[in-house]
Amino acid sequence: MMGDNLSLPVTPLMIGKGSVQTSGVTMNVFLTADDIEQAAGAMLKQAYHLENIDAIDVAEGFLISYHYAHFTKPGRIAHRVLVCRDEAELPSISSIYQGADWHERECYDFHGVKFTGHPNLLPLLLDPETPNGVLLKDDKSRKPLREILNPGEIIFKGEGFTLFDEEQPEPEEGVES
Repeated sequence: MMGDNLSLPVTPLMIGKGSVQTSGVTMNVFLTADDIEQAAGAMLKQAYHLENIDAIDVAEGFLISYHYAHFTKPGRIAHRVLVCRDEAELPSISSIYQGADWHERECYDFHGVKFTGHPNLLPLLLDPETPNGVLLKDDKSRKPLREILNPGEIIFKGEGFTLFDEEQPEPEEGVES
């Protein structure tokens, strides 16, 4: 499923048509953590290369972004996965893209995000004695994702995906959103 001559073997939570001029990304594809390996494999089969993986500490948890580009097709594709802060874990794609090894270790170093199945999830840049997550924000400094990321024109949205809706449901008392 996708369009613009790009296909994925999974159903995204949402697809937003981005703007190269404002974000450098032509398509934002929101996925579940369970779908990231299949989606990465599909990108490799379509000759996309992985540019980077990054983590952003937002009010809703961690947004993990995978940026892909192609040598002959214009535009960058971003796969985005939102994970809960308390259980910041998702599958490694280092067996699909070797370069992911570095980026996943960097996310682990700076944000404490774990990548299951990673062959060498050890500190990359920081001293091994430094606790993971040195770039974590305090609660007051975290912004809602919708304030820092514009997904672009929404061209597909799965049922129940409300992250960028105008009206957000009130969080339950005692439950982190």
